Amino acid sequence: MNIEIGENSKYLDMEQYEAAYNEKATLHRDIIALQNQMDELNDKIEKYEQGSKHNYEVFKEIDKELENNRVVLGTTKVKGEGIKITLNDSPQMENKNSIIHDADIVKVINELRNAGAEAIAVNDHRVIYNTYGLCAGSNIDLNGIKIVAPFYITAIGNKNVIENYIETQENHIKALQRRNCYVEIETLSNVEIPGYNGIITSKYLKDATGK
Repeated sequence: MNIEIGENSKYLDMEQYEAAYNEKATLHRDIIALQNQMDELNDKIEKYEQGSKHNYEVFKEIDKELENNRVVLGTTKVKGEGIKITLNDSPQMENKNSIIHDADIVKVINELRNAGAEAIAVNDHRVIYNTYGLCAGSNIDLNGIKIVAPFYITAIGNKNVIENYIETQENHIKALQRRNCYVEIETLSNVEIPGYNGIITSKYLKDATGK
């Protein structure tokens, strides 16, 4: 078989034609193999990118959950609208009822929680679920930290709801006013409360889910 190629008339004999045909077939197979390799690599890259994106979303959700837990536990700094209550002993110091005690602080804290406060601090010390108070002379021991009067109790929550609760409901703040203790109440558009920096431990709590 003769084949004309190029501008000049050249002919391939059967052996040359077969060799050229085989070379063409080999090149064609190589191109297909390279294309398949490229497709496989593209699939791997796509899966890797999807996996990376999925992992990123998972890690992002984990970070978000951890941050929410820190907010709920009280270990991170928070801000928002709220209220500030200043308490101090009566200027007249008539009797022991004119002095602010640890029980007074605890009762006011509990009332703020009942009014919807989401975060509370006393003299910039965060109050969490297991905060305890102890009266020690002129000081109050709050989770091992000594604080002295005046006591500044700040709370984050709906400031109007909390103020209305204090003003309209019978509560311990009114009792302190009747005892002639110094009481000042301020509603604030922005309150900053620090995170609890102590160690949170549990002696008796155990996981009951069986996990």
